[in-house]
Amino acid sequence: MDWNDYHDHDTLNEFIEALADANDFASIIPIGQSYEGREMKVLAITKAGPGAPNVFLEAGIHAREWISPAVATYIVRQMVEDNENPDYLDKINWYFLPSANPDGYSYTFTDDRLWRKTRSDTGSAAGCKGVDPNRNWGFHFAETGVSFDKCSEVYCGPEAFSEVEMKNIRDFVLTLDPVPVLGWCFHSYSQLWLWPYGYDYGAYPENYKEIQQLAIDASDALYEVHGTVFDPINSADLYPAAGASDDWYKSIGMRFVFTTELRDTGRYGFVLPKDQIIPSGEEMWAGFKTVVDKVLEDVK
Repeated sequence: MDWNDYHDHDTLNEFIEALADANDFASIIPIGQSYEGREMKVLAITKAGPGAPNVFLEAGIHAREWISPAVATYIVRQMVEDNENPDYLDKINWYFLPSANPDGYSYTFTDDRLWRKTRSDTGSAAGCKGVDPNRNWGFHFAETGVSFDKCSEVYCGPEAFSEVEMKNIRDFVLTLDPVPVLGWCFHSYSQLWLWPYGYDYGAYPENYKEIQQLAIDASDALYEVHGTVFDPINSADLYPAAGASDDWYKSIGMRFVFTTELRDTGRYGFVLPKDQIIPSGEEMWAGFKTVVDKVLEDVK
């Protein structure tokens, strides 16, 4: 796979399968199927072995945000194939889901480039399909920033985890022992480095100061690469939205949780030109390293 263009769900799965085939410390964990029957697969990089810190990376939960899986796969390839720091693989176990909303993502290639939600049948009289998967998680579900209108872009679903894809991710993440030290959600667009919680203004985790500082440091490192400005802010300061995956990750005990809203700030929006994939990956790699180096500081 290359990073000169955007790739579909099957190609993303083939990419992680090829990495697993090429490295004896990597494997594929099938975590279930989507509503329409597409395979959801996690790349497990477990060279560090049992007891080492775990990290979970999630991309593509919003279908139209094509730069999200593109940059996430860029970073994972960089880490496995071109990383100058062996501790990244020797001391941390990695779990990477490149395509968290396979049906919606596939639909953006075939029918509607700006589709956001899943593709489940909602029973809508108007025929509206799908739920916003990043409003469907069971932590402060449906409290803010959602709609109960089945045709809305932010329809949260009839209940938390109504969407099979989100159940699959939840059930997999809960098998990880120890609880991941870091959870990361790749989104676009806005150039923001978001930290939890997002469900309400002023709802901060106990260790918010270290999370906030790390978001600031990572954004500074990212800026040094191409001069791209990311704003490190609390998620709710963008807009309060309950039922997001990052809030749920934090709620189960992950120490660091971030949502990175990738390029740009609106000129192209979701339809970011493919020639920005590699520079976007390069700068995010710098921010990513800042975060991983912080995680490594505490590994004995």
